[in-house]
Amino acid sequence: MTIKELIENLQDLESTYGPNVEVMTSSNYGDYSKTEQLNHIASIEINEPIESAYSQSGLAFNTEDSDDDSEFDYDTRDKEGIQERESVLVLRYTN
Repeated sequence: MTIKELIENLQDLESTYGPNVEVMTSSNYGDYSKTEQLNHIASIEINEPIESAYSQSGLAFNTEDSDDDSEFDYDTRDKEGIQERESVLVLRYTN
């Protein structure tokens, strides 16, 4: 989904349900019954995700994003097979 599609969907929902409906995110808790947990949105951020075997999508939030790239060894990242992806908009449940 793109930002444009998100805005269009939100505008459609706003016209049906009004502007005061709370927005949350959901994710699979990972338990036996695949409980879908709901999370409050703490922030909205642009992030360049990294590959992760711990995620069903194969991607994880890149916590190494910062203005100071000197702390992150890009050569090591490449050797470990971790590659950055195209930036995405993330509705985060935590800061």
